[in-house]
Amino acid sequence: MKNSKKIVGSIIFLTIFIIFLVIGYFIKDKRGETEINDVFQEVVVDEKVNEGTIIVYVNGEVKKPGVYRLKENSRTEDLIKVSGGFTEKADREILNLAKKLKDEDYIYVDTIDEGTSVAGKRKKDKINLNKASKEELKSIPGIGDVTAEKIVNYRKENNGFNSIEEIKNIDRIGEKTFEKIKDKLDVR
Repeated sequence: MKNSKKIVGSIIFLTIFIIFLVIGYFIKDKRGETEINDVFQEVVVDEKVNEGTIIVYVNGEVKKPGVYRLKENSRTEDLIKVSGGFTEKADREILNLAKKLKDEDYIYVDTIDEGTSVAGKRKKDKINLNKASKEELKSIPGIGDVTAEKIVNYRKENNGFNSIEEIKNIDRIGEKTFEKIKDKLDVR
């Protein structure tokens, strides 16, 4: 009799233990699904918020410099408007107001004084990496036919240059070459 009571007690204990294991497994499994769904929903919400907007930074001679969120395909003119417009010292001729902006662009508005080099030439006399023809690029010391072609291709593939420093991304243009030619370059 004692043995049968032990066996029945063991079976009851084992059955209860298995029931708790099964319940624990299903509860844990449901929590895991919920967490994955919550994370997925957050990502979807984030994409919807950023869809159709770009974030750009404007600094220099504008009334309210800072980081702005604009609609996709906005132009430099739109950025200048939302940043309060130009200050009195702004060099308005240098900036291409019709240029389409893209996410993470940085726009710097020079003063009239900054737009003038030591030799008295305005930045307009510099070669604009975003507009220059292959022949104009070849007029830069150290830039030959092959490198000029690479600059044009880079410009097409990357929707233009955001800064003159980007020219260092071109094969054959390292830090030394950049230091020699940087005063002859501009991006507008």
